[in-house]
Amino acid sequence: MKLQYCSITGADDAVEAKDLVAMGEKYPFVEWAILYLPEWEGRNRFPTEKWIRNFSANSQGQHKAMHLCDSAFLGFVAGDKNVLDVMSGFKRIQLNLKFGNVEGKYDPADVVARVKSLPQHQFILQYTHEKKGLLPLFSDVPNHAVLFDASAGRGLLPNGWEAPLPGHFCGYAGGLNPDNVGENLQKIAAAAGDYTTWIDMETGVRTEDKFDFSKVERVLQTAVPHVLQSGAAPKAAQSLKN
Repeated sequence: MKLQYCSITGADDAVEAKDLVAMGEKYPFVEWAILYLPEWEGRNRFPTEKWIRNFSANSQGQHKAMHLCDSAFLGFVAGDKNVLDVMSGFKRIQLNLKFGNVEGKYDPADVVARVKSLPQHQFILQYTHEKKGLLPLFSDVPNHAVLFDASAGRGLLPNGWEAPLPGHFCGYAGGLNPDNVGENLQKIAAAAGDYTTWIDMETGVRTEDKFDFSKVERVLQTAVPHVLQSGAAPKAAQSLKN
């Protein structure tokens, strides 16, 4: 198992963009994942649109992802111009199917069509077993990935880590933190075999619900031995531009 990204989610307006950039230069495999939910902007974990645009403009060369939550996800499906514009500066876009009240409010065929229409992005499907029916719809969509994420931001470890799904670039999230990431990387490696993957964490790198750079750095230091060497293509996603 090799890591292509170590994704750190949840920076907000209390975090200086320049500090993220500086740490990204030190650990080039880190991916800064930003939550986007307009109704909650300015809360912990949910930056304002102004902050997002500033970070996007001042973090060239860094790995960046945007997680579309609730109304932002529904706006994406509907082709909302502002949502599409805000996410344009981010390479990977996570579609949070479990976060918020979106169930029954979108047509999966419309999601597939929107993803296909934006090949410059890689789209991450927040996956749980109840959503497995979506995967066949993406069988001929090269710019997608799958994140095993039963926790959905609650900081809960799963009972076990699943093997990657054949034909899908798969990542892992749920309950990871500086104290357990080393042990769980070994467990993920046992499940993933020689696949290339990524991990994501949010709650585990916070202290009193505030983004904690010291915890982030501990995670990144632990992840270094597992990181994919520069220039190698991920086995599970050979056709993707990452």
